[in-house]
Amino acid sequence: MLALTLITFLLGVLLGFVGAGGAGLTVALLTSVFHLPVHEAIGTGLVAMCFVSVSGAASHYRQGNIAVRAGVIVGLAGVVGAVAGANIGQGIPDGTLKLLAGLALWLLALLVWLRTRYQDRILALAESGSGHPRRDVVLAIALGLFGGIASAFFGVGMAPLLQLGLLTALRLPLRLSVGTTMLTLIFVSLSGGISMAFHGDVSVPHLIGTVLGLASGSYIGARYTGRAPREVLRTALVGTPLLAGAMLIFL
Repeated sequence: MLALTLITFLLGVLLGFVGAGGAGLTVALLTSVFHLPVHEAIGTGLVAMCFVSVSGAASHYRQGNIAVRAGVIVGLAGVVGAVAGANIGQGIPDGTLKLLAGLALWLLALLVWLRTRYQDRILALAESGSGHPRRDVVLAIALGLFGGIASAFFGVGMAPLLQLGLLTALRLPLRLSVGTTMLTLIFVSLSGGISMAFHGDVSVPHLIGTVLGLASGSYIGARYTGRAPREVLRTALVGTPLLAGAMLIFL
């Protein structure tokens, strides 16, 4: 547990610095370095992500960065999706699930790159659309279901996907899309983690070490985010899921 806490502390510094949740990198670390079975690593990572999401969402709420109604709708739909994703994943062999999770992380890296590279165009596209209350509810439910299934199945946070959905489909401003995503991830990670725990796929010792390390490290890392050049942050945001995906695929 001491080794895990020290390593996840360093990981937390990186995640706090770049503003990422780190569920995928946590799963890669638990499987590749600490040799947990991938199903157990996914369950442990989801529960750990819940603690990180609660802290992040509380901070965003105090700053007025959360669209509560949209977050609750997407989050409740995400509960259904996460339970389904956790149960579907039980029938997938460990080797296959590791490969799929690694590929999912590479897809997230691509989404992060697109969001940071073409942010102005994405925001302009979102602002040009016109909303309709019923349409927005349907889109919010669809976004939550898909994000929940993917999060619990692959064990990754899917934050870039949720942020893009909130930006483009629900036309939330960037500031609100980031905070609202943290709120939805509470619903997704908690329900997905509980579902995995029912299957016996949560390691309590590894969970304690991971939460202690991530919480303390991310607090320190977040203090230095504002001092980093934009290109450094962009590289770190894209590089983190790329590295995690490579660990799952090749190690």
